Amino acid sequence: MEFEFNFGEQQISKAEPLDPTLYASVSGTVQQLSKEELVFMDHQNGENHVMTMQVLQAMGLTQQFKPMHEHVGAIEANLPDLKGQKAAIEKVLGFLKDKGLLISADDWLTKIKQQHSNPRNVSYAGMVIRTCQRPDNLQRLLESLVAYNESSNNQESTNETVLVFDDSPDTKSQEANQKICQNSQLNVKYHGHSWQKQFVNMLKDEFEQDQSTIDWLLSEREGFTGGRVWNLALLVLAGKKFSFYDDDYLIQPRKASKYDDQQINLADHSSLDVGFALSVRDIKAKSEVIGEPVLEQMIAACGNHFGHWLAQEETVKPTSLYGWRLMDLDRLNENSMVKSTCNGTWGSPRAESNYWLYLLEGEQREEFWQDRETYLENIEASHLMHYSPSYQALHLSNFSPSTIDNSTLTPFVMPINKNEDHFFNCMMMGCYPDQVSLHFPFMMGHIQVSKRDRSSFNHIARRPNFNSFVADYVSSIFSNIYSRDVNARYASIKASIEDLRTGSDQALANRLQEYMTKTRSDLVMSLQNITDQVPDAPIYWQADVREIIQANGKAIKSNQSPVLSDWDETMDLESCIAKVRHDLKEVVVAMEVWPKLWAFCLGQ
Repeated sequence: MEFEFNFGEQQISKAEPLDPTLYASVSGTVQQLSKEELVFMDHQNGENHVMTMQVLQAMGLTQQFKPMHEHVGAIEANLPDLKGQKAAIEKVLGFLKDKGLLISADDWLTKIKQQHSNPRNVSYAGMVIRTCQRPDNLQRLLESLVAYNESSNNQESTNETVLVFDDSPDTKSQEANQKICQNSQLNVKYHGHSWQKQFVNMLKDEFEQDQSTIDWLLSEREGFTGGRVWNLALLVLAGKKFSFYDDDYLIQPRKASKYDDQQINLADHSSLDVGFALSVRDIKAKSEVIGEPVLEQMIAACGNHFGHWLAQEETVKPTSLYGWRLMDLDRLNENSMVKSTCNGTWGSPRAESNYWLYLLEGEQREEFWQDRETYLENIEASHLMHYSPSYQALHLSNFSPSTIDNSTLTPFVMPINKNEDHFFNCMMMGCYPDQVSLHFPFMMGHIQVSKRDRSSFNHIARRPNFNSFVADYVSSIFSNIYSRDVNARYASIKASIEDLRTGSDQALANRLQEYMTKTRSDLVMSLQNITDQVPDAPIYWQADVREIIQANGKAIKSNQSPVLSDWDETMDLESCIAKVRHDLKEVVVAMEVWPKLWAFCLGQ
C-alpha cells in the first residue's frame, strides 16, 4: 500500500547555513556608574565603553570562542528578560563586534601574523654539545650529525661550527674528547679544561670584585655540573642563537605514527605523547625516518617573532580555538618571540624518575600496563618515544631547549645539580612573559648507555631539589610583575628571591614545608583520581600506585623536616632554614653579577 503526503503548494525555503566563524569577548575592568549603567575598560587598548548591566551580562556569556548563533542561544537561555529576543540579541552582539569588544578567532590570528613581515636577523653560532666522560657518546653524536647532513642534502652545514664544551673531570676523557673533535669531518671547536680556565680567569681579571661568584657560576667542582658549561656557552655566544644537545643524543630525526606537521596546538601547557617499545629496533619499527632538514627549520624559527614564523608556515594551522577565552591567549600576541625550540626524543627518556608514567591516560596508559612482562620493562622507561604529535606553542619548555635565542639578555643556568633546565626555562618565562617555546613534532635519538633504576623512586616520597624549589618559586611570582622590559623583570625576580631569603625563620620554614607538601599532595591527588577512573586496572599497576600514594601520604603526615633532595637527609628544621638562606643568597648574588658578565661578553 502506498501513502501520499501532500502539503499543497506551500513553499519550504531552505535554511541558510550557519556561520561557523568563532567569536569571543575581550577581557576588561568594570566600574559602576548607576543602577543600570556601568563603564567597561577594554584591557587591550584601555578604552572605556559605557553599557547597561544587561549588555555586560551578555558579554560575560560570550567569553569563549564560539559561533555567533551559539552565543545568541546561550544569552537567550541564561538571561530571562531576553528570552525570545533573538533579533535584539543579534543587534547587540553586532554592536559589540563593531566596537572591537567581540573579536573573531580569524582576526585575532591575522593580527599576530601581520605585525612583523620581516624576520629578525639573529646570527647563528652553531651547535653546542655538552659532554662529560663519554667519548664514545661524543663520537656517536658527531657521526650522526655528519650522516644527517648527508641524508638531508645539507652540505653547507658541514662548514657550520660545532662547539663542544667538555665537563669531564678526568684527563683521560678530556684527551679522548679532544682527539675526537680534531678528527671529525665537521668544523668542531673544542672547549676543554685549559680553555675554560683561561676564559674564567679573563672574566675574574675584568671583574675582580666578583671572582667568587664567577667561580660559582663557571668553575669546575664535584657533582653534576652540566649547568656551568651551559653558562659558559651563554657567555661565549652572547648576542647569537645556537642549537644545544647533550652527548647522549643522536641527530637522527624520526616521526611517530601520529605525526602531524600541519597543525599547531596553542595551549599554554600540553602533555607529550608516549609510545612504548622493548628495544631501539622496536622503536624504529614503530616510527619513520624524516628526510627533511628539521634541524635547520628549528634554527630558522628560533629568534623570530611567533607571528612571522606562523605566517611563513602557510600549511600550519592552529587547532580549533572553540571554547577558548581571549584571556587564555594573552601570552600570544604580536610581540611574542620564539625564544627556544624543542623536539621529542626516541630511545631513553629525559626524566630521572618514572612518576609521570602513572599519570598517563587512555591508550597510552593501556600500552603502559598491557601485560606484566612488558609492564616491568616499561616502568624503567628504557625504550620509548616521547613527543608532540603536532607543533606546540608552549609558554614553558618541558625539557632542555634544542635551540636558544641568546640575542638579548638570557638568564644563567643553575651551575650544579639536576633540574638546571627547569630553572632556566622558568627564568626565561619570567624574563620574557610573551615568549614561545616552539615544540616541533619530531623526535631526535636519545640513547643512555648506562641503565637507570627509575622504578626505585616508587618506594620513596617525592623530594624535589633546590633548583626545582627556586624555579617553582620564580614561576609563582610572575603575576606580580607588570613590566615588559627584560632587565626590569630580571631585577624584579631577583628582588623577590631576596625578599624570600630575608624573610623570617617561620616564613622560610612555611615556604619549604608548603612546597614539599604541595609536591606530594598533587601527586597523591592525581593518582587517587586516576585509580577512581580505572577500578579494573591490572593488579600490578594498582600495587605500584598504592605504594607511591602511601609513601607520599606518610611523608605528608609525618611533618618531617622539609629536606630537599640535594641536602643532607639528617638535617633538622633549623638546619634547613639556614641552608635555604645560604643557597638563596648564592642565587641572588649570581643574579646581580650575571648581567654584567653577559653584557661584557656581548661587546667582545
